[in-house]
Amino acid sequence: MLDKVAGDITEGLSEYDRATIPGFTEVEIDPGHNHLRLHWKGTPPERVQRIFAHLPSSVTAEVVPARYSKSELHEARNKLLQGGKPMALRPSSSTGSLRITSIAGANDGSGLEITYDEDRGVGQRDRVDPLARSERLNRSSDVKALTDRLTGINTTATYKPLSEDPQSSSDKAQPRFGPAADKGIRKHDSPPWYGGSALRNPSGGICSSGFAVKDRYGSFMLTAAKHCDGKDGYWRTWEGGDDVGVSDRLQSNASVDTVGIALHDPAGPFLYDGAANRTDGYAKPVSGSGHNFVGDYVCTDGANGGVHCNVVLKYVDMGVTGADGGYRPITDLGYAEEWPSHGVAAVNGDSGGPVFVGANNWTTDEARGTITALDKPVTCPADLNEDTVLDGHQRKPWCLGGVYYVPISQTLHELKWTLITN
Repeated sequence: MLDKVAGDITEGLSEYDRATIPGFTEVEIDPGHNHLRLHWKGTPPERVQRIFAHLPSSVTAEVVPARYSKSELHEARNKLLQGGKPMALRPSSSTGSLRITSIAGANDGSGLEITYDEDRGVGQRDRVDPLARSERLNRSSDVKALTDRLTGINTTATYKPLSEDPQSSSDKAQPRFGPAADKGIRKHDSPPWYGGSALRNPSGGICSSGFAVKDRYGSFMLTAAKHCDGKDGYWRTWEGGDDVGVSDRLQSNASVDTVGIALHDPAGPFLYDGAANRTDGYAKPVSGSGHNFVGDYVCTDGANGGVHCNVVLKYVDMGVTGADGGYRPITDLGYAEEWPSHGVAAVNGDSGGPVFVGANNWTTDEARGTITALDKPVTCPADLNEDTVLDGHQRKPWCLGGVYYVPISQTLHELKWTLITN
């Protein structure tokens, strides 16, 4: 219900395109209190006021004045980009350049929220802050002064190392050949291929399939994370090593971190559900797609770690630098609640996995996005162990509490694909 009201306010526009609404900054939903908070610069137009005047009886809402509109935040954010990627920062307190790891408009419209680290190179990050607390505070203050000057608006600067790469490319991972699957299970899928299945990526590690789509010519494809691609481009089932298809470099886009797998057989509009090692082949149909709002509860569906729900969106429409060095200009970021998910949003190796919300009384899945990067390492609970995480016997399971994902609407728009639904 809250998403419906928020969608009416934002005219059905995607997270990024809401910047075209004059004065709009952000809308936050609070499912626990059935409440909606709208951040707006100036006075909302009559259209929005009418929506607020005719809210469902159980819904409450408020308008909070914003300093900047989303359009102004976009304009300021673009001043920190060069060639479509974040520029290197060189504040007075640093002898070298610093790396912008994420850029987001503050939900309340107070300015830009920027995170940075000491650039160690692609895929490299400090596991422990190399600076003492006082030095870090001074460094962040200098970064803020610099980004205030570059953007012309208020910014905050916070130290946050490069996002984690949620793929596995272990050279020790060897195919375990076995009988072909009858339709099918997550770790050994078979045609028609489903989303959320475990794939052996072209580099030999585990990654997840995403959604079944058709390209602009009507050909079936299965989505996967572009940063999982490599070597000869061939994808196989995690167990069995069955041939799934090959990366189509013409159906690929780094800005949404997605590549299409050209299939030998059709893909089906279903997502595997439940634990990664589930063996009954349980899957649910994909009934459509939707946009995302701050406060939404979503589920991740990674091949290596299975489904994790109660992931709450903290930001939409933010830019993040991936561990591969690529910049995803439009991502959403959510963190798992402690209960019942034990604070786990995904497991390393879940790259490319679907993000969805339950629809039609949870009998179907509504597509929301594709896992691109992870944040906030957490201790794995007992039920995520070497026997339940699919590559758990090849490396120690690694759990994370935050997940970045590219909105499905952005992927479909950029690649001119059509989501296959049931």
